[in-house]
Amino acid sequence: MRREELRVLLIVCLGTFFHIQSVGSISISLSAIQKEFGTSLAAIQWIGLMGAIMLSSLSLCFGRAGDLVGRKSIFKIGITLYTAGAGLAAVSGSFPQLLAFRFTMAFGLAMAAPLAAAIIASVHGSESRGQALGWLAASIALGRTTGPTIGGFILHLWGWRAVFFANCIFGIATCLILFSILKGKEERRKVSFDFLSVFSLVMGFPSLLIALSLGPRLGWDASEIMLWLGLAAAGIVSFLWRELHAKAPLMNLFYLRSIPLLRSMLSLVLSTLAFYPVSIFGPLYLLNVIQASPLSSGLAMAAVPLCTTLLSPISGRLADRVNPRQVAMLGLCIILLGVFFYARLGEGSNLIWIVIVLAILGAGIGLFVPANEKAAFATVPSRDYGMLSAMLTTFGTGSGALGTTLAVALTEVARKGRISGDAAGFAYDQQFAFSLLLPLAALAVLAAIVGKRQ
Repeated sequence: MRREELRVLLIVCLGTFFHIQSVGSISISLSAIQKEFGTSLAAIQWIGLMGAIMLSSLSLCFGRAGDLVGRKSIFKIGITLYTAGAGLAAVSGSFPQLLAFRFTMAFGLAMAAPLAAAIIASVHGSESRGQALGWLAASIALGRTTGPTIGGFILHLWGWRAVFFANCIFGIATCLILFSILKGKEERRKVSFDFLSVFSLVMGFPSLLIALSLGPRLGWDASEIMLWLGLAAAGIVSFLWRELHAKAPLMNLFYLRSIPLLRSMLSLVLSTLAFYPVSIFGPLYLLNVIQASPLSSGLAMAAVPLCTTLLSPISGRLADRVNPRQVAMLGLCIILLGVFFYARLGEGSNLIWIVIVLAILGAGIGLFVPANEKAAFATVPSRDYGMLSAMLTTFGTGSGALGTTLAVALTEVARKGRISGDAAGFAYDQQFAFSLLLPLAALAVLAAIVGKRQ
């Protein structure tokens, strides 16, 4: 790796680690925020959901904007907005103010997150790109590992406002380094920006996520759910029509005619649908079924991002030396194995075995993600790296939300047909849900095999 490549890699990984770990630190502060402002659970959840919704619906917009006006510029503006929003959130005088400043943070996140991989892919050649993407994936996993711990420590000593203030201080330091390294003018392309597609996507995808999150509680035939689903259908259909006819689409659907790229996207979507719900069900299972302490549960769940952190650089290095599709397929097979074992965890499972299962899952994710990203970047020209990076972010985030919603719906189905007690009942519900999600992980492996032969 050349010195300039290493400098860019370090600062992009630092910026990515910053906003990923802050998401975890903020999530652990929600209870304290709710107590101070006296808000309902339905209201406080938007502090956590804001980032996922903005990231899912705006990533394609800013990925395309980065390709047109400069990826480094958009990335720097995004980190700056996120930092400013954190500082303002720390001094919020009311919950509506906090929500507004959290919106600013989420908007900055949606600008920066989808361009990190694009910046790294454009700076590094094919001989070192996989390794660089591996370190990026490791920084994301490390942020997820340390975020709740750092946030919990600060929350215990100084309160929830200090969590936002600490994120602001760290963000300022990151911005100072960022602006000193990511310098120079970037080439701008004189291509029109499709604002109608942006409007359609912003109307459609958040509406879908809202409907999916409220549906299990309100009932899928509720008038409110039907309204959100109608808005989602109108927005998504309009977006897809625009993408097929626009001169400069946010997401070039014609690239998906490439079998290797289609294979990469299918593998990402199917595997994420299967493994992402573990992040939601795992803590509930450990606390309510195994009766593990909060500390033990937190340490056990840390096995997933920790193993992802350790395996991601190895995956990137392997992807530079051998066919990245082979490395990605190995990761998918390990993910399938992890989901298989997790689907069989029950009321009497040993905590050590649970940690091993979670570690297997994290190792599979760490091997799959960087290699799959390198294979995907090899299928499009460098001028569209921002768009592709945004597609990977959007498909991954959206599949995670959809997978979690599907798993919750399956547990509701299982709950109607059982008569066992709470602990045993939750274990049965979880086994039922993940047994039906398991074929999705198997299909991801199948997609990799088919793509490899073509």
